[in-house]
Order: sequence, then structure tokens, then C-alpha cells
Amino acid sequence: MSKRKIDTHHHFLPKLYVDAVGLDLLNAAMPGGVAPSWSVEAAIAMMDENGIDEAILSISSGPTLPDAATLLRKCNDYAADLRARHTGRFGSFASLPLPDVDAALKEVSYSVDQLKVDGFIVFTNYNGLYLGDPHFRPLWEELDRRGAVVFVHPNQPPHEVPPVAPASVLEYPFETTRTAASLVISGVVNRFRNIRFILSHAGGTLPFLVPRLALSISMMPEAAERVGDTHAAVRSFYFDTALAAGNAPLSALAQVADPDHILFGTDFPFAPTSAIRQFGKVLDDIRIPGVEMKKVYGENAARLLGR
Repeated sequence: MSKRKIDTHHHFLPKLYVDAVGLDLLNAAMPGGVAPSWSVEAAIAMMDENGIDEAILSISSGPTLPDAATLLRKCNDYAADLRARHTGRFGSFASLPLPDVDAALKEVSYSVDQLKVDGFIVFTNYNGLYLGDPHFRPLWEELDRRGAVVFVHPNQPPHEVPPVAPASVLEYPFETTRTAASLVISGVVNRFRNIRFILSHAGGTLPFLVPRLALSISMMPEAAERVGDTHAAVRSFYFDTALAAGNAPLSALAQVADPDHILFGTDFPFAPTSAIRQFGKVLDDIRIPGVEMKKVYGENAARLLGR
């Protein structure tokens, strides 16, 4: 088993993506109104400082993309080039031009067969459609056939964000919870068992709400039949530690997660290096039954990704 430290929640911002989306829109999505800068040199420097051997690259959530299929193909090719030029330092979760399922299916074929990607990143909702919606069923059928890893990342909710805090502070964890519940209640998790779903940020508020979710499903006969065992469905998810390195979130997560399904993540560059350094100190000192840091840092991801 690999003893490498693997960061499964690691974003990249190639210039071609920034130019296409526009810096103003990227800035608007950040709590401080300033999007992070990114370079491969900065990424490797952060990794070296924090003892990270390999990072799995993904494009983070953002605004609606112009000509998404073409742009995301270029981003996926760029990630493949980084993997080739920096052997062993990077993997990749390919982006898909959803909600266009037909275009996404074409990208799945190209990304797996040609680029040999580690999996795919999808967002919690597309125009208000959460991932358990029947719209996505053809995609899940194909990814189940391929036994794919699917990294679920939050994005803007389809409703107006209350002026309490920026969306990334509260709405993003709630979005992860909503789409995870959608995947469970719709029966997607139970039906497509060959897909390995990773939930960002320790699953948002899902660990805290599992008892409430299980009770609610038990009171809905049709949903209960689709879901089966709610706790088993939740336990099938993988979870990363990005922005969730603390005793409170990880203690809650340990109550509902398979210990082999907890993965290390940083959320670089949206989490600055100083925050990653601080979260790392917390993780190094974690002493929670069910959270074995040797597994979290690398062994679990190595098994999942075939390292």
C-alpha cells in the first residue's frame, strides 16, 4: 500500500480557464472579493511545504461557462499535460459539461479512454437540478459501468443567498448536504453501487443530520424502498477533510463514515497556504476513534485511486 500523502481536493486555475470565465466573475465568488492566483510552481511549493506527494487536480465550481464542452476539454487536456510533465505529483478529476448529459458522456469516454483520468468532478446542482434528479441517470449508468470515482463539489445554490455570509461560508456546506440527500433519497447511491462518490468538506452538514434523514426516509414508504438502509447508503460515501480539520466536524464524521472512506484534502488555492498549514497542524494532532490519520493522509486515497 502506498505511503504517499495524497490531496484529493486540490484545484487548478489554468490561464485559458480564467480568460474564458473572466476574473471579475471569479472574484465575485470569493468571500474577500479576490480570487486566488494559481501556478503549477505555487502548487508544488505548497505541496512540498506540507509534505504532500500528489494532488488530484480539479476545476472548482464557477459561473456558467461559455462553450463549456470545448473549454472543459482544454482544461482536461491541460491537467493531463501537467501529469505527464510532473510524474507522480498530479492526478486529475476531469470536468464534465453538465447539465448537457450527451456532451458529458462524450467527455467521459474521452477522459477515461484517452487521458486515463482518476475520476470526475461534478457540482451539487445544475440550474437547480440536484444530482439525484432523473436528468442525470444516463450519466450515472455509464459511470457505474466504468466503476468511476465522482468528486462532488458545492456550487452556488439556485436561490438567492441570504445576506448573512458569502455563499462559500454557509451555502456550500448546505449544498453538499442537499445533493447528498438527493443521491440517497432518489436511490442513486443504492442503485449505482460501482460509483464511488466523494463528498467535499466532510460532507457539509450531512454527518450531523443522518439520524434526522434516516427517520424521515422511514416515514416515506416509496423512498424507503429505493434507499434501503439509510445509514449504509451514507456509509458508502467518501469524505474529504478540506476546510473541516477539527475535532467537532471529524468527530461527527467518524460516527457515520467508513474509516477507510475519509480522505485528505486542502482546497488549494481557495484555501491559502497559511490556512492549509494550520489545518495540517490540527490534523496531525487528531485523536478521534475511527479517524486514523495514516489512512486519511494517503492509504485510503491510494486504494481508491489505484496507486
